[in-house]
Amino acid sequence: MSAEHKIYPINTGWCQTDLGTYMFFKGEAGKKIQIPVLCFYVDAGEHKIMVDTGLPDAERATRYHHDCQKKDCLDSPEALRAMGVDPDEIDLCIFTHLHWDHTHNMKKFRNARYVVHATEIQWAYNPLPLYYRSYESPKLGIEAPFVGCQFELVEGPAEIVPGVSVFPTPGHTPGHQSVAVETAVGTGVICGDAVFRYANLEPRLDEHWRYWSQARFVSMIDGWRSMEEIDRRADFILPGHDEAVMDHSVYPYEGMPLRERRKPVPGAPFYFSGI
Repeated sequence: MSAEHKIYPINTGWCQTDLGTYMFFKGEAGKKIQIPVLCFYVDAGEHKIMVDTGLPDAERATRYHHDCQKKDCLDSPEALRAMGVDPDEIDLCIFTHLHWDHTHNMKKFRNARYVVHATEIQWAYNPLPLYYRSYESPKLGIEAPFVGCQFELVEGPAEIVPGVSVFPTPGHTPGHQSVAVETAVGTGVICGDAVFRYANLEPRLDEHWRYWSQARFVSMIDGWRSMEEIDRRADFILPGHDEAVMDHSVYPYEGMPLRERRKPVPGAPFYFSGI
């Protein structure tokens, strides 16, 4: 029963990034912060699902990408074992996108089907040169974690298993998708990098923006539309890089407040009013 679905966040490590050039459009450029790199285990009854699979080891992450620290964080397979879940029980890995920090350790889920948006796999194997590092292109002399994997491709909104569906949220990447999980209290949306932090869906009133969007896009127009779509669908959201997600070990939790979908904000209108 989808009402029994539970979502468990996993922090696979911390990366340093810039508040202005990554986390928030027109944010405080030059200010460095440490952000968690999250993936999620979904207990969907007959199905045990990973949504993304997280970071590599700290040395590789730091060498090719951002300064990374594992601190007390575990790789996703070890984190599952700590929860009492055998990684071999995972029968499905759904990827929001195929960037380096969302796909490592995926091959350790040996019995899983891999699901990704059709546009994303094309982009991952043939990225714009500006995104060679994001997808760990062979031009860097390394092999991306998804190389050699067989994927099931989806192209639009689709139910993957009962109570767990995907819908396109491009912008951060051309083939980005988010994952909607039906729970006892409503629909939870695992945003991936369509929403980095909870504050991205809050308004910035001094600029009359309904959302203070992230700053890392291949398409800002698509990214804004995707935030509106998430806002329309979600009773609660789980962003990809917000430490506040780890305040709770499971979602939904007892007494969890639900958000108001597409809440009007005076002076900060929606742009795509038709969705």
